[in-house]
This record gives sequence, structure tokens and C-alpha cells, in this order.
Amino acid sequence: MSEKNAEHLLVQGLQNGDHQARQEFFTQAHDAVFAYACRLSPDYDLRRDWTHDCLLKLSEEISAGKFEYRRPGSLWAWFSKRARFVVLDYYQNLKRQQQRETDFEDFVHPHAVENPEQDFQANETVAVVEKCIQNISNDSQQKALRFLLFQDFSYAEIASIMKRPLNTVRGDIRLGRIALRTCVMRMLGCFKKENEK
Repeated sequence: MSEKNAEHLLVQGLQNGDHQARQEFFTQAHDAVFAYACRLSPDYDLRRDWTHDCLLKLSEEISAGKFEYRRPGSLWAWFSKRARFVVLDYYQNLKRQQQRETDFEDFVHPHAVENPEQDFQANETVAVVEKCIQNISNDSQQKALRFLLFQDFSYAEIASIMKRPLNTVRGDIRLGRIALRTCVMRMLGCFKKENEK
């Protein structure tokens, strides 16, 4: 079978949701995506997740008709551009999340201040954070956040202590932060309104 026919058949298989075609696509495309992910992150688990998610996303896009085979080589030309965009998007989302987390860390753990009023506000913030963590219904998220925010453990240390996979702990912390941020902003907003009365 010629390469052009193999490529066309691969596209047809992906469009039809054929499991074998998907596996063949993953095998052929994996190394290129992983190599690009390696340029963006030193974290092996993250590179592996990005690669898997990217290949899955692209195969689903082909299955959904978002790629149309036109000529030999068109699949891999499309793949090259699209895969780089998808992985870069993962990277940019990670950077935005890390920046939000840094901002939130500064908010939760304000630097030492000499102004008594600012010191009072800082203590009030910590008290609100503690109360909001108590209100998180998911026990794993609550524990992971306590280890991270109050004991300064790394994600890897938290995973080891909780005997949970690292990616699971990352997910717990990410979801816990969302709930925590929402609660803190709501409570501090209420406090501010009370103080203004």
C-alpha cells in the first residue's frame, strides 16, 4: 500500500471512530508531540499528559469532521500546525494558572507589615481562609490545601503524605483553590460592606 493511500485510509478510520486507526495515529504522532512538549516543560508527567490530551483532542477533531483530507501529506501538515497550537495552549493555560496561584498565595500569605491596620487585615484574611477551607466539602481537597497553604509542602510531598497520585493531588488542589477563592472573595466582600456601614 502506498503512503498516500495509507494516510487517506488512516483519516477515514479516524473519521469513522475506528479504534485501530486511533491507535495507529497515536503511534505515528506521539513522538513529535512529546518532543514539542519537552521544549515547554521539564515535568515528565505534565509532558505525558499534554501529549495524551493533544492526541486525543486531534483524533476527536478529525472524527468530528474538523479536518478534511485533500491531498497526500495534508493530514500531517495539519497535524504539525494544530498539535503545536494545542500544546502551546496547554502551556499558556498552565502559566496563567500558576500566576493566579502566585497572586492568591500573596493574598493568603501577605508579607510582614508594620502598619497595625494592615496587620489586622492580614490576620482577618487568614481567618477567612481557614473558615473557607473548613467549608470545602471534599475532604481530599481540604487536606491538600492545608498542607500547601499552611505547611508549605510541595505537590510531590503532599502526594506522598496522602498516598495519592501526583496528578490526582494537583486536581484536588486546583478544584479546592476554585472553591476557596470563591468563598474568600464572597466573605471578604461581605466584611467590607459591614465595615462601610
